[in-house]
Amino acid sequence: MPKVVLGIAGGSGSGKSWLAQRVAKTFAGRCSLVCHDWWYRDNGHLSHEEALKLNVDHPDSLETDLMCRDLDRLLAGEPIEAPVYDYATHARQKKTRAVAPAELVIIDGILILADAALRERINLSVFIDVPDDIRLARRVRRDTTERGVAVDETLRVYEHCVRPMHKEFVQPSSHHAPWIWSQLADAERQVDVALARPG
Repeated sequence: MPKVVLGIAGGSGSGKSWLAQRVAKTFAGRCSLVCHDWWYRDNGHLSHEEALKLNVDHPDSLETDLMCRDLDRLLAGEPIEAPVYDYATHARQKKTRAVAPAELVIIDGILILADAALRERINLSVFIDVPDDIRLARRVRRDTTERGVAVDETLRVYEHCVRPMHKEFVQPSSHHAPWIWSQLADAERQVDVALARPG
């Protein structure tokens, strides 16, 4: 069993992956990274019109039960083969992602603190609080450069899915995190202080 399972939550574009990578770099060789997004349900069979109706920010869009089973194996010291999801086609690819067990497991995702089963497997967590306009700007840049999603589609999804689901599920889950990190303060200083804390 790992000594620490760290959950990093926050809205879309809040910097979860950035923080996860920063912590992983600090504990290089001693940690494994896992992302809730990897367990999006396979919707590659849907037509374009049907795919436009998907709400990937709702908890039902994720196969969290499968993720929990995989996590249990990882936390028991077994390697896992995590799914690989294609954001542009909404399909789960045939290839998988190998994740090895480690003494520190880092889990990131917008909904990890909104799910009781995942919270049971996390013993330390942080919620990253970032203003909506900043998160939207980051999402537009990420989707266009990393995920092959057009700007118009990103804005449509934000308006109809991301924003309402953030208000209904993501933001309310912040009360489960013992540490709320506001990025209105200096990002580098706060992360450095956090990583320097003993224990």
